[in-house]
Amino acid sequence: MTEEREDDHAWHVDRAWGTYFTGSTAVIAVIAVMTGDGWRGWVTAALLGGVVVWYLLLGRRLLRPQEFHGSPRTIPFLAGLVALMVPALVLTPTATFAMFSVSPLVFMTGGAWLGTATAAALLFGPILFRLVSGSLPWKAAAPELLIFLVILFFSLWFARWFERVIVQSHERADLIAALRTSREESTRLSEEAGALAERERLARELHDTLAQGLTSIIALSQAVESELDTDPDLARRHLALMRETATENLAEARAIVAARQPVQLENETLEAALSRLTERFGRESGVTARLSVNGDPVFLPGAHQVCLLRTAQEALANVRRHARAGRVGVTLGFAPESVELSVTDDGRGFTPLPDSRGHGLPGMRARAEALGGRVHVASAPGTGTTVRLLLPLDPEPGDPAAPAAPDSACERRAVP
Repeated sequence: MTEEREDDHAWHVDRAWGTYFTGSTAVIAVIAVMTGDGWRGWVTAALLGGVVVWYLLLGRRLLRPQEFHGSPRTIPFLAGLVALMVPALVLTPTATFAMFSVSPLVFMTGGAWLGTATAAALLFGPILFRLVSGSLPWKAAAPELLIFLVILFFSLWFARWFERVIVQSHERADLIAALRTSREESTRLSEEAGALAERERLARELHDTLAQGLTSIIALSQAVESELDTDPDLARRHLALMRETATENLAEARAIVAARQPVQLENETLEAALSRLTERFGRESGVTARLSVNGDPVFLPGAHQVCLLRTAQEALANVRRHARAGRVGVTLGFAPESVELSVTDDGRGFTPLPDSRGHGLPGMRARAEALGGRVHVASAPGTGTTVRLLLPLDPEPGDPAAPAAPDSACERRAVP
C-alpha cells in the first residue's frame, strides 16, 4: 500500500510539473513569434518547441527515479537542453522568460553541482556569444557578469540546502515506513501472543473442569459395572454421582464458552465451594476428606477465588489418580497479607521433578504466578504429598479486599 501511494503521488507530481513546463514554454514560444524580428521569432519558437520535445522524450524519465538525480546519466539531457536554449536566448530576449521553467528542471535532474554548471552555461553562453561577436562591449557586460556570478553562488547554496532537505525527507520517509512495518509486526505478534495465551487459558480450564469430570465419570462407571450384581444400592448412588458430575461439567462448559467464573462460585462462597468439592471427592473415591478454614476470612477477588478453587480441584484429581491415599486434608488459611491453600494426603508419594510434564502442576503454577503467588509441592516416596498454594494480598484501608467479619459459613474450622 505504501509503494502504491508513493507511485500515485509521483504520478500526480510528474503530471503537474509536465503541464506547467510544456504550457509555460509554449506560451513563451508564441510570444517570441509575436515579438520577434521576423525569422528570429520563428527560429526561437522552434528551439523552444525542441526543448519541450526533449523534455518529453528524456527529461520525464530522469525526474522520477531517485538514482538518476544528479548522476552522470543526466549529462546528455542537460547538454541537449543547453544546445537548444542558448541559441534561443541569443536570438530573442523574450526567450529569457523560459528560464523560469528551465532552471528548476535543470536542478531537478542534475542536482546541485551539475544543475549549477548547466545554469552557468545558460547564463554565460548568450553573453559570451555577444562579447565574441562584438555586439556587446566588455564594460557593459561587466555588471551583468557580476550579477550572474551572484545568482550562481546563491543557486548553488540554495540547491545544496534543498538537497539536504530532500535527503532528510527521504530518510524520514524510510523511518516512517520502518516504523509502520514495525508497528504492523508488533500488532501481529501481539495478536499471536494473545491467541496463544487464550489457548493456554482454555487448555487449563478444560483440564481443570471437563477433563477431571470425565475422569470421575469413567471411574464411577467402572465401579458401577462391578457393583450392579453385588451392591445395587451403591451402584445407584454412584450413578447419581455420575449424573451430578455430568450436569456440573455441562454447566462448566457453558460458563467457559460465556467467559464466566466457575459455576461453583456463582451462587456460593469459596469456602462452600471447597466444602462441596472435598465432600464429593470423598464420596466418589471412598477416601476420608476434610476441609479446614483457618484465620479471619477476607473478601477475595474473583481471580484469587478461581485460582484457589482450580488448584484444589487439580490437587484432588491427582490424589485420585496417583496417590492411593486413605485420608486427604484440604486447608484454607487466611493471613493479613496472604491466603494459603494446602492439600495433603497420606498416599504413596513421589519424587518431585524440577520440570513437570503434563498440564496439572504447570497449570497450577501458571495460575499462581499470574497473581504473584507460588505453588510448592512437598513429597517423597512413601510419605504422602502436600501441595501448597500461597497468594499475596495487598488490601488498603477502606478497600473491599480488607478483612471482613466472618460469616457463619467461614467460622467453622473443620468441615467434613
